[in-house]
Amino acid sequence: MLTHLFPLGSIPWLVEIKPEQCPEKIASWLYDKRSLTKKLERLCRQFSVQVRQQTIVNVPDHSLSGYFSNETKILVREVFLYCDNLPVVFAQTEIPLSTLTEQQAQLAEIGSQSLGNILFQDPSMKRGAIEIAQLTDKSMLAPISPEFKQNYDHPLWARRSLFYLNDNPLLVSELFLPAATIYLR
Repeated sequence: MLTHLFPLGSIPWLVEIKPEQCPEKIASWLYDKRSLTKKLERLCRQFSVQVRQQTIVNVPDHSLSGYFSNETKILVREVFLYCDNLPVVFAQTEIPLSTLTEQQAQLAEIGSQSLGNILFQDPSMKRGAIEIAQLTDKSMLAPISPEFKQNYDHPLWARRSLFYLNDNPLLVSELFLPAATIYLR
């Protein structure tokens, strides 16, 4: 079992601001509030989710987003989203254990199901503001780059937003890998 979490919380995130260097095509993906899972399913013949790891961490011991600093423990789930056997998105979800009550308890046991499908089918779901970030430092990607095995010569983009299920929060961060459609010209 892996224990090293990818440090998505340590990159500079921009809230509701589109940087000048962000092309329109990329911005249209980053700021799309609809289900990323559904969008990817429409673009490929076979969509799948591969769980990298799922673990419960002590908040003070990890450099996560900082959104849940008042919590003591958080469930962290890291997955790769695949289109036609090619990883296109790395996603990291932070779920405070206080969120995993009653109906939301199932979120801890979804395995290789898409979290997006679960979130967007829940009538109580509300989505917060979308934050974006540009990753230009390839060394930061070192913990996961051997797993996605893709060469690239451009910055990578990520987005994150809080979701609320029955007013209980969780954070979903998504890093678009080099093979993602958003980079195609």
